[in-house]
Amino acid sequence: MTVKIYPYLTFENAKEAMDYYVQNFGAEILYHQPLSEEQAENIGLSTDDLAATTAYGEFSVAGKKIVCADATMGNPQTSTLISIMLSFGDEKEAARQFFKQLADSDDQRVTVPFGNWISGSMMGQIVDHYGLTWIICTGNNTAEEE
Repeated sequence: MTVKIYPYLTFENAKEAMDYYVQNFGAEILYHQPLSEEQAENIGLSTDDLAATTAYGEFSVAGKKIVCADATMGNPQTSTLISIMLSFGDEKEAARQFFKQLADSDDQRVTVPFGNWISGSMMGQIVDHYGLTWIICTGNNTAEEE
């Protein structure tokens, strides 16, 4: 059996979050499905602006798909137990440029500057506007997929 694993992120407003990732990470929105009127009513939300809600969304960062939705069970909380790692393989300059783009914005906070890591590889870490930790690295090719 072969399965795929995707980060599934929950936001107070996933549509707004996807727009943030487009602007700051160069993401591409792949799919956006608003809540239906029935779904909104069932969870006690207003049906005035359903287009601004997200029952299911997909966007890609550096070509990797991330799935998201609005939090329907209360305020979502970030966790330091999970980070999103983007491995650029041997493309050190592309990783360096991507990290620099993120680090140069006031919308993200650098927690580890981009630099030497393990066995000649490079790594840097930022925390985004939503409290998610992103690890940007090179040389991590031990478990290639897709």
